[in-house]
Amino acid sequence: MSLFRSLATAKAGHVTVSKVFMASIILVSAVVGGVVASFLPLGKVPLIVAEGHAQLTIDGSGSFQPDDGMSALLPAEVWWTDSSGGDHVGGRPSCLWDEKDKGNENKWSRVEAGYRWMEMPSGGSYPLVAWLKCP
Repeated sequence: MSLFRSLATAKAGHVTVSKVFMASIILVSAVVGGVVASFLPLGKVPLIVAEGHAQLTIDGSGSFQPDDGMSALLPAEVWWTDSSGGDHVGGRPSCLWDEKDKGNENKWSRVEAGYRWMEMPSGGSYPLVAWLKCP
């Protein structure tokens, strides 16, 4: 045996681990990793839910003014819940505009809305409505 190999063995040493102990370490690591990953907010973005007034314009977009906050953009294709609890995507929410009431397209109505602040690449941000509920 060369001098280099004997020095490397002397400094590094040898550790023997049983297969059962190694399998236990891997299993515990996987469980801990799974628990930690389940609590991470990946893909979930909490909404600020508030009551206020909303309006849609003829082009379909609009705005939401919370009772105590800054006005938020209300996109034309928003998820909304009608007064009976039915969910809809897109179209005009029934509490904001009724096709039978042609002269009142731009009315303000009392609603509940969920919105969040969108961050821009330039560093600015603005509030955007993601969900609206008709009373």
